[in-house]
Amino acid sequence: MFVQTVLEFASHTDIGLVRSHNEDAIEINAEIGLAILADGMGGYNAGEVASKLSVDLVREQILQKQAASWMPRLPWQTSTPAKWISEAITFANQEVIEQANKNPDNFGMGTTIVVALSYFDRLLIGHVGDSRAYRFRDNFIEQITRDHSVLQAQIDAGLISIADAHLSPIKNLITRAVGSHEEIDVEVHEHQMKEGDIYLLCSDGLSDMLDQIHIQSVLREQANDLDTCCKTLVYLANRQGGSDNISVVLIRVKELHERRFMEYIFAS
Repeated sequence: MFVQTVLEFASHTDIGLVRSHNEDAIEINAEIGLAILADGMGGYNAGEVASKLSVDLVREQILQKQAASWMPRLPWQTSTPAKWISEAITFANQEVIEQANKNPDNFGMGTTIVVALSYFDRLLIGHVGDSRAYRFRDNFIEQITRDHSVLQAQIDAGLISIADAHLSPIKNLITRAVGSHEEIDVEVHEHQMKEGDIYLLCSDGLSDMLDQIHIQSVLREQANDLDTCCKTLVYLANRQGGSDNISVVLIRVKELHERRFMEYIFAS
């Protein structure tokens, strides 16, 4: 077993107040410490196809790669699970493009995606697009992914301030997506976990409606109940307009396990 950390998961997804159907998809596999969230886009129902297909394929690919791995399970070798995430999303990208080319109804479909995978006491976060990951630690929240979007490029170039960014008319123009190009650049980073950390994955249906201060406030008040916290975040996003599908995954670090190499030798 690759999970060396005790994690608690919760999730909630909602159609919102404007969309006719939900194009977001969520997958959680607590046994291996995996959470996936995708936000689809395309014609009628095509976004839903892209997000569900991507979530399923990424899950299957990571499970297969973990099961087939012959490498010793060393806590400092995070390059291997990072590669699993990157390769899994790349595979999903190829399959989404193939399915879109086969079915005219799905032409042009795509999806953003964010993946969290626990490996010993580290959390690997991979993403493409503007679905986000945050870390809530010591009562403060921090965004730990950077959107692959035109707006983020403008912020990085100093053309617009973060304070004004939420008013931008182009905030939903993304520069990377699963299914948009044959070649895909998957961004993966590792994060050292601490007991008590809460990691949040979300679609832009949440982050466009609630800023970090509002999200932080909810986590401070309701962190003891992750399920209620998820539902409250979705409820508040709907109160702010609910202009898109809203999906949230919360992951709490309950207990860290610092293992030594010999423990794995004896356990194998």
